[in-house]
Amino acid sequence: MMTQVWTGQAAGSEDDPIPVVPDDAQVRLAFVFASPAFDIRPVLQQIEAQHPAAKVVFSTTAGEFTEARDTKGGASVALIAGDMVVEQTVQRGLSGDLYDVVERTGTALDNHHPSHPHRTCVVLLDPLPGTGEELVLSLAARFGPEVRLVGGAAGDDLAMASTQVGDGPRIVDDALVATMIHTRTPLAVGVAHGHRPLSTPLNVTRAEDNIVYEIDGRPAFDVWAENTQEHSGVDPRTLDVSGRAAYLLRYEAGLQLGPDTYKIRAPLDATAEGGLSFATGIPEGATLRITESDPESQRAAAKTAAEDAMQKLGAARAAGAVVFDCICRNLILQDRFQDAVRDVSHALGDAPLAGFETYGEIALDHGDMSGFHNTTTVILAFPEQ
Repeated sequence: MMTQVWTGQAAGSEDDPIPVVPDDAQVRLAFVFASPAFDIRPVLQQIEAQHPAAKVVFSTTAGEFTEARDTKGGASVALIAGDMVVEQTVQRGLSGDLYDVVERTGTALDNHHPSHPHRTCVVLLDPLPGTGEELVLSLAARFGPEVRLVGGAAGDDLAMASTQVGDGPRIVDDALVATMIHTRTPLAVGVAHGHRPLSTPLNVTRAEDNIVYEIDGRPAFDVWAENTQEHSGVDPRTLDVSGRAAYLLRYEAGLQLGPDTYKIRAPLDATAEGGLSFATGIPEGATLRITESDPESQRAAAKTAAEDAMQKLGAARAAGAVVFDCICRNLILQDRFQDAVRDVSHALGDAPLAGFETYGEIALDHGDMSGFHNTTTVILAFPEQ
């Protein structure tokens, strides 16, 4: 059975984002991404009525897109039909006992299907409890090396107040939705971030949760300013809140994983004490380098992620893809973001795609302990067969 992907989009609640599919299509998966401002309930009810066999993967967003366009306040949908077995669970409690959540998730998705030996778990999560990194690595340990993890952190149009995920009937916060896709041949995951190191290695000497207070024994924001000011021509300590936010998007942290490998962490703002708050936790004792990026590098990175996915597909054509793309990339690219999305589609053989702008991205493949990313493009590509 050939895999097929159809995508649709709505700019507002008066539009219908559900794509039209052939009457004989057996839709197994429905990805639905929508702004909190979008009335998504009628869409979910319609998908349930039209495609009762489909598992629905839902998240609120900070922006949503298909190969055709990028919207804010709208919705994007991907319907996927093919030879696959799909199982799903929604688990709450990310701000509580995280290991209990992981165990409940693992128990719900422990099934194996010998005819469909390849397993990919799509995880969408509420990032506001701040447990994304720990959750992803714990899920990887629970599932073992044979399961690929991919997905993203829900958004709320940059309000940072309430993000939600669900499976259609249930839309909840403080939760994850995990969808295990069993296939006969592997799905492909492509990842790229478009940042390059600017500073020498720096040591985090005082940190707690997502606040880095000191780097090399000095106030973190001073270190950031001094390492970037000559390059940018701007002292970020003189900027207002919005100016600092834009500046820090250009100069993010790269946690060193290897000689030339970095996991990007997005700084959000300076604290009153001279520290830096980040989108997720950075451990005390970590080594990082300040990185830089620009629109050209970000656009090239999106294409690189797609080429990475295509290489992993081998001789197979891409039927379509689901893309998890950080809202920070949209803020860097601005009106060039849709050009980057079209680059992805073209690199995938002009395949249809749907995705959303996240508060963090998930990509963890065999032997890869990077897990939870910021300012990164993550692509899940479905082969035609």
